[in-house]
Amino acid sequence: MTEPLCRITDLSVRYRHNTALTHVSLDLIGGERLAIVGESGSGKSTFARALAGLLPDNAVRDGDIQWSSERAPRPGRDIGFVFQDSSASLNPVLRIGEQVAEGAKRHLGMSWKAAYAHAEMLLDHVRIPNPSAVMRAYPRQLSGGQRQRVAIAAAIASRPSILIADEATSALDTVVQAEITALLDRLVSEAAMTLIFVTHDIALASNLADRIAVLKDGRLVEIGPVSDILADPKSDDTRNLLAGHFDLTSAPLIGGQRR
Repeated sequence: MTEPLCRITDLSVRYRHNTALTHVSLDLIGGERLAIVGESGSGKSTFARALAGLLPDNAVRDGDIQWSSERAPRPGRDIGFVFQDSSASLNPVLRIGEQVAEGAKRHLGMSWKAAYAHAEMLLDHVRIPNPSAVMRAYPRQLSGGQRQRVAIAAAIASRPSILIADEATSALDTVVQAEITALLDRLVSEAAMTLIFVTHDIALASNLADRIAVLKDGRLVEIGPVSDILADPKSDDTRNLLAGHFDLTSAPLIGGQRR
């Protein structure tokens, strides 16, 4: 059996007034697409931040996150992170070009000239219209969908092997949400990245992921291949999530088919 990229054992995270995760254990397989699904407050974002090494200072972590490599992947270099709110993750006083180029300059050792050329190429790659003009723009001058594309470009600027998208589509309308999901699908396939896709939308997860892990109140209640989760959910919590997006009285769901 192939050694997992990461083995998570009894991961618990607590803050001063609440516990966000309780004894979560799972293996992350290199090159897979794992969706972390659950309602608001289920611990999804805390799990993503713990995996990326981005927990806030007031968080207390117990348990073990054991990577197969000699050192843990570095956030910003080996792990790209796309946050839910691009307005908050992008600096409002810096031009887009500088924000996308920064990762390549810092982590790939590029000169600013090379990093800016790399950034413009990335903006084109994420299908931002007129990328040379957008390089000079500020975040407030872009639409929500464009800002999220910029955030994705910045997250992959250092050519990470792992991409974590934390509710990266939830603040967008349905059409733009579909466009961003298709973009993530393409980028992950092209670069053979491992994807952690955090969402409350199990239907969206089923179209993008290989496996789904369901969290409820900070606990892992079910994990398995998409086809198994959709066709034969073992947990009532999973069934409740499915009922919000699918007609469970119809023919068995297939799902999880890569386009």
